[in-house]
Amino acid sequence: MADGCTAGAKIIGDRFYLLKNRDLIWGGFRDSIVFDKDVFFVTGVNVGDGEPCGASFGFNKFGLAGCNTTVLVTPHKAYDSLLERIFRETKTIDEAFELVRADLEGGNRYQWCNFVLASPEGVGAIEIGDGVAVLEKDPKIITRTNHHLVLPTADILRQAELAEREAGGPVTTSQRRRQEAAKLLAEATSLMDMTQLLSTHREGRGFDSICRHRSPNPRAEPYLGETVYSYIAEVSGIDIDTLEFRIKVAAGNPCTSTYDEFVVDFDSPESKYNLMTNFP
Repeated sequence: MADGCTAGAKIIGDRFYLLKNRDLIWGGFRDSIVFDKDVFFVTGVNVGDGEPCGASFGFNKFGLAGCNTTVLVTPHKAYDSLLERIFRETKTIDEAFELVRADLEGGNRYQWCNFVLASPEGVGAIEIGDGVAVLEKDPKIITRTNHHLVLPTADILRQAELAEREAGGPVTTSQRRRQEAAKLLAEATSLMDMTQLLSTHREGRGFDSICRHRSPNPRAEPYLGETVYSYIAEVSGIDIDTLEFRIKVAAGNPCTSTYDEFVVDFDSPESKYNLMTNFP
C-alpha cells in the first residue's frame, strides 16, 4: 500500500517538528502503532499483501524522527521495513544514511521512496531509487512529496504507469504540492502553522492538494485516494538534551478532523497504555 504523502521537518527554537499527511487509495483504513522501550512508530503496510510492515512515521528515544513518502511502486521490498531499522539501529541522520547505503550495497532493493528525517542536530532527506541512495541535509528545514529532488529520476517517473505511481499521482502535481509545502513550512513558526499547512487545499483538492479529498467518482480516478491520517511529531528540549516527545494525530482529512495529542514517554507504562488504547 503505497502512500501519496506530503512530509516535512523544521527546527524552531528548542524543538523540532516532523509532519506528514498520509494519502491512501483505500477507504476505511485504520492505523496500528508500535511502542516499546526504544521506539514509537505508526506501522507501514506492505503493498504486496496488505499486511502491516515496518514504520511509516515515528521516532526513537534518542531523538531521531522520520517518515516516508512513495516515489515509485516496484516489485521490491517495502521501504517501511528499512525505516524501522533506522529507528531501532541508529541515533543520527548520518548513521541512518550509512545504514541505508550499506544495506543497498549488500544487494537489497526497495520500492523507490523518500525518508524525511529530523534530529536535534538538523534535518534531512534520504532519497532511495534503484539500488542507489543520496542524502540531502539542512540545518533547519526539509520537505518532500512523491518525487525525488536530487536523484535524476524525473523522466522515469513521468513515463511510469498510473499503477506504479499509485497515490503519488503525476509528477507535476507532486512538484506543485512540494513547492507549496516548502513555502508554507518556511513561513511556519508555531504548531498552529503546522496544522494549517497540513489542512491546505488546491482548488480541486486532488493530487496537487496537501490535504487531499476523495473524488466524487472514485472509479474515474482510482488512484486519487484521500488523506486518511495527518501526523505531527513535536520533540522539545533539544538545546538541553532533555528530550520530550509528543505526537498529534488526526484521523481523516485534517481540515475537518480534530488532532488528538499524546505524550510519548518511553519510561512511563501509563503513557504506553494511553497511546495503545486511545490512538485513533
